[in-house]
Amino acid sequence: MNLHNYYDTVMQLSHGIVVTFDLGGRIIHGNSELEKLTGYSIKELAGRDWFKTFIPEDRHEKAIRTVTDSIRGQTISTTSGIIRTRSGDTVYIDWHIKSLVDSAGEPISVLCVGQDVTDHMLRQKGLIYERSTLMERNKELSCLYHISLLMVEMNEELPVILSRIVNLLPSGFQRPRKTHISLTVDDIHLQSPGYRDTDNRLTEPITVNKERRGMLVVSLEGHGRRARNAEFIEDENDLLATVAQQIALIVAKKEERRARQQLEQQLRQADRLAKIGQFSAGLAHEINEPLANILGFAQLALQTPGLPEQVETDLRNIVDSSLHAREVIRKVMLFGRQMPPQLVMTDLNATITQALRITEAGAKRNRVEVACQLDQTLPPVMADPQHITQVVVNLAANAIQAMENGGALTVRTINHGGDAYIVIEDTGPGMHPEELRQIFTPFYTTKDVDKGTGLGLSVVHGIVKAHQGFIQVDSTPGQGTRFEVAFPCSQTNGAE
Repeated sequence: MNLHNYYDTVMQLSHGIVVTFDLGGRIIHGNSELEKLTGYSIKELAGRDWFKTFIPEDRHEKAIRTVTDSIRGQTISTTSGIIRTRSGDTVYIDWHIKSLVDSAGEPISVLCVGQDVTDHMLRQKGLIYERSTLMERNKELSCLYHISLLMVEMNEELPVILSRIVNLLPSGFQRPRKTHISLTVDDIHLQSPGYRDTDNRLTEPITVNKERRGMLVVSLEGHGRRARNAEFIEDENDLLATVAQQIALIVAKKEERRARQQLEQQLRQADRLAKIGQFSAGLAHEINEPLANILGFAQLALQTPGLPEQVETDLRNIVDSSLHAREVIRKVMLFGRQMPPQLVMTDLNATITQALRITEAGAKRNRVEVACQLDQTLPPVMADPQHITQVVVNLAANAIQAMENGGALTVRTINHGGDAYIVIEDTGPGMHPEELRQIFTPFYTTKDVDKGTGLGLSVVHGIVKAHQGFIQVDSTPGQGTRFEVAFPCSQTNGAE
């Protein structure tokens, strides 16, 4: 039998890939399966280096070492590897390798029989990829689930909720330990522990009610200056966008809840004030008539000639007390809106000048320097001069009484943006936040019982509101207090 023909026939009948090469790796022979798989003919391959022709360069050393070990052991060895075809495709092969020897038992060539397992490998890689994708998706869903739980517990302060989200978010990414989170919402700035800013990052704006309010940033550590987003998968982009939307929803819900609570508080306060006003006005009417009789009879009695000195003193005390009580009742009626403003064209500068004359004696007594800076461009406004006088007198008198050891009181008018502003500023002891929150509450006072009714600022607040204006106060303990009252000049045009 011709051994060459026998060997050639065996190679051709083999269902796998068969190739032989010498100890230097030069191809000696191969079968038709090799030709079909690689795209080369046997004539083209004869004498070519197997490793340089088919093995990727980064795998040369491993492939040569595998063949060398097989030659040395003179046993059939198995290995898996890849080859590059003529067209550049990658083919996965399971190899059986055996060295061929001469009559003296010395290796002279290497016989390799392989099986194309590309389809199997691709399926296996697909399964691995799907498993990895499912694991990543599970991480993302778990992260979103825990964030959604935070949306249920909305009783926490906003910074606390956002801080928990920042700490949770890295767990939803491929490499949690290398993932860093930075979040900015308005004046809130948060970062995950050990935050590091890198060039490899994802960003997503925080948009609340179509208004951009901040930014969510994810930085991936450990890859230097690589292309932006190169290490992030598409699902992670979607995760970041979803979390940004949830943060925006949390911010919107917190603000809506805060606004609702403030509105409810305002409604409760308005209802309470309305009831107090009705009660106070009714009480004032009931007291006013007997008080007028007391005052009238006391004044008539004072006109009696030859009154004893003690009787005259007592009558004068009755008159003074009655006048003081009448003033308190007038304030109560103002507070109860029983004395609506009589609107006329009013020169605020002239009204303020007259009002300050009423407080001159108190200012001198407390050694308070009064400075008046009136804006001569101030337009006239529709207002009740008596009510405006009441506002200025109350605010100035309160400031003077607060500066028991002297100080400075500055009263200014400002023409700004179509509105007339009255600014009353003192250098007194100021007020604490707890006092500021209650200064417009009826009957609230820090003065002694015989020095204040607690209605002055409530009346001021009511007068300003009745004139469609606004009042605000700024005070710091030890640095004085500033009241700012604004009346709209735009009403002037309508009146004319």
